[in-house]
Formats: sequence, structure tokens, C-alpha cells
Amino acid sequence: MSTLPQSCETPESIISLEKLSAFSDEYKSRRRQQMLRFFGASILTLITARLAFHNIKTRKYVPTLFQNNYKIPPFSYQKESLSALAYGTFFSVGGFGMLIFGGCWMANISTLPEFSYKLRCALLGEEGMRELYGREQTLKMNPMDKDTKEILDLIENAFDSSKKK
Repeated sequence: MSTLPQSCETPESIISLEKLSAFSDEYKSRRRQQMLRFFGASILTLITARLAFHNIKTRKYVPTLFQNNYKIPPFSYQKESLSALAYGTFFSVGGFGMLIFGGCWMANISTLPEFSYKLRCALLGEEGMRELYGREQTLKMNPMDKDTKEILDLIENAFDSSKKK
């Protein structure tokens, strides 16, 4: 039975100075992974911006000395729409990735359970976390009724890959 930490920080981040030196390699690799995720999203966004700018620049019609300047060069509508869709998708994925990975890097979040814990802490506060923890403990101590146990066993057996033939 685990106890609720006194503050709303993840249990991994509550360590003493003696333990800090032992975990410094783990901490550095964790922060490096967060940094690489953010820089990966940034590079995706920058490359997409560069390609889009280059693509727009090549489409510009600049007539030579004796050409008409009102003549529109031929182009494919399908190719234009596909390239616009691709650039828009990569811009939005890169920007959203930068937002998410940058926020997680600042908040020192590497996994989804850590994100869930920190979000609950931010929304509920310390008193709400204690109340939620108390409710979870009372639910764990209560025995399960017969019907619920049968249904859970059926679901576990249906998804258990070792029992499939």
C-alpha cells in the first residue's frame, strides 16, 4: 500500500541530494530525450517551411523581355491541392508537436502517466489529490460482486492471447 506524497510532484522528482548524484545519468538521458523530441518537431516545421517557401518561389511567373506578362503559366490543380494539403499537414503536426514536446520539456514530463499525474495535480490541487487517493483506496479494499467478477474474467479470457488457438 503506497502513501500519497505530501506535495503534488511526481514521486520520481522527490529525491534527496545524495540520490541526485546517483541518478544524474538517468536525469540527463531523460532531459536529452525530451530535448530531442522538441528539436525533432522543430526541424520538421523548419524543413516544411523551407520547402513551402521554395515551392511558392518556383511557381512565380516572371516573364522575359518579349513575353506577355498577363499569360498564366499552366499548372495542375491536383498537384497544387496535394502539395497544399501536405504542407498544411506537416506545418500543423510540426507546430503542435513543438507545443506539446516543448511544454512537456519545460514541465519535465516524459510519459503519459506522468502527464496524467501532473494534470490531476494542477486541476485538483493537493486537497483534491488526497480525496481522490482516499476514494481509490476504499474502492480497492471493497470486494467485487460475483457478476462483475464473472464479466471481468470473460473479458480477460477473450483478450488473453496465450489462450487463443
